[in-house]
Amino acid sequence: MMSKDDFLILTVSNVTPDEADIISAFAFDAGAEGTEEELAFEQKSREYEPVTLTKDRTCMKIYFTKPPEAHFIESISAMYPHADVQLKSEAHRDWLAEWKKSFQSFCLAGDTWIVPSWCEPPIEAKKIIRIDPGMAFGTGTHETTRLAAGFVDSFAKNRDSFLDVGTGTGILAIQAELAGFSKVVANDIDEEARRVARENVNLNQSQVVKIVDADLSQIPGEFDWVVANIIDGVLVKLQNDLHKRVAPKGFLLLTGILAERDDLFRSEFSFSGFRIVERRTLGEWVGYLLERE
Repeated sequence: MMSKDDFLILTVSNVTPDEADIISAFAFDAGAEGTEEELAFEQKSREYEPVTLTKDRTCMKIYFTKPPEAHFIESISAMYPHADVQLKSEAHRDWLAEWKKSFQSFCLAGDTWIVPSWCEPPIEAKKIIRIDPGMAFGTGTHETTRLAAGFVDSFAKNRDSFLDVGTGTGILAIQAELAGFSKVVANDIDEEARRVARENVNLNQSQVVKIVDADLSQIPGEFDWVVANIIDGVLVKLQNDLHKRVAPKGFLLLTGILAERDDLFRSEFSFSGFRIVERRTLGEWVGYLLERE
């Protein structure tokens, strides 16, 4: 028996995509609150642009807060006898609250800590980055972000300007301000990422971080530090603009390089005019800190 806080999930599998579309429309007429379809993806290029794969058969889930009429399920089985139809109930859960429980403060690098906006900072946190990322964006836990943050913590001393290319939620840009940079510029091609980054910049009462609506090629000037925490295929694509933004004796920090593709990356990304200060690995990822000679 359902309680008032339960919801029903009707799973319909082994149907074609066209049949799933028809069932979805039928479901909303029957009082469904939402539907979900399993999709397969493929990354055809190293620029991390996944594409949806076409499949002969798919599986969909239909969500109800009130039990549908009995004839609804019977009709699906009658129209599509090959379909596997299963109905189950689940207790209502506040997914945002559940996610918040699992996301706690943690050390990003050195004495810099990521602290969710809803948490009190731990005593060990000397430098604090407050974030409210939303469930769709990075929280700083990814190995490439921690790899980049570790380089900044170790080497970013007595420098003035910092460019964060593909800033995401703005974590590395905010870290740069805490590290003492007086000019911090960050960009991202994703409009929603820029919105979230600006919210985090405001949350941290930043005085110097500027999130710009511009491609890398449109950002003027040179910077003491240029950081690109982006997948390796995109780093290769952007390399000329990345090189141009690094000031004399400045640093270029590259993360987002899969270890299994490191040799390929080194063959495609030019290190000419730079020396390798340090190469680091974390998990399956590689990072390089380069200095312009």
